[in-house]
Amino acid sequence: MKIMKTTKLLWVIIGLLFVLESAAIGANDDWRKLNPKEKDKVRRNYERWEKLPPQDKEHLREEWDRWNRMPQDQRDRLKQRFNDDRRNRD
Repeated sequence: MKIMKTTKLLWVIIGLLFVLESAAIGANDDWRKLNPKEKDKVRRNYERWEKLPPQDKEHLREEWDRWNRMPQDQRDRLKQRFNDDRRNRD
C-alpha cells in the first residue's frame, strides 16, 4: 500500500516535470524565431531592467497593471494619440 502511494507520487512528480520542461522548451521557440536585431533589443531591455532601482521597477509594474485594467477603447485612443504625436515630432 505504501509502495503504491510512493509510486503514484513519483509518477505525478515526473509528469509535472515533463509539463514544466515542455513549457520551457516552448518559450525558447519564440527566442529562436527572433532575428539578431530583435534579440539584441531584448537583451538591452533586460539589462536596463536589471539596472533599475526597486522603486522604479515597482512604479513600472503599477503602470503596466493600470494599462491592463484600462478598457480596450481607451487604450486604443491613447495608442492613436501617441502615434499621432510621434508622427508630428518626426
